[in-house]
Amino acid sequence: MSVSVLVALLGWGLVALFTGTGERGATTQQHVARPPGQPVAVAADHGPEACPDQTLRVGSEVGRPTFRTGERIGLAVVVTNIGPRPCLRDLNRMLREIEVTTPAGRQVWSSNDCYAESTNERPVLEPGKPVRNDVLWQGLTSAPGCAARQERVPPGDYLAVARLTSIASAPTPFRVLP
Repeated sequence: MSVSVLVALLGWGLVALFTGTGERGATTQQHVARPPGQPVAVAADHGPEACPDQTLRVGSEVGRPTFRTGERIGLAVVVTNIGPRPCLRDLNRMLREIEVTTPAGRQVWSSNDCYAESTNERPVLEPGKPVRNDVLWQGLTSAPGCAARQERVPPGDYLAVARLTSIASAPTPFRVLP
């Protein structure tokens, strides 16, 4: 093969590569400029929108009605979309909380007192399908910022209240026995 034929083939290949001509160009779509016409409506495929507060129900759950002093107590924040369509909601660890109080309303413990790590949780909430976040409480007191010394809670009646931002659950009662 002569040098001139090799140069010609190389040149043809480069022209085909940069201009889209040749065999490869036959499989690509050609874009033809058309004069502007009427706008065409195209359905946008948007994901679910954010869940408004009024479409959410927040509940608190306690593993069972009674526990012994020193036992770990299973608690849960349960968020349910009660609206008609799937929607998104930020369920970041710092936006949800479960709090234990006395029946008189004095805070005994909060899941957010000694835990300050943020999470990235934006699930699609399907209508009627609850999303649970389980917490295992050690039965110790806490204070905001974990400032106070933690002590074992005494036997008695307690309430668990779950929150997601400003949405709070009804209190769920439970008892700690000696």
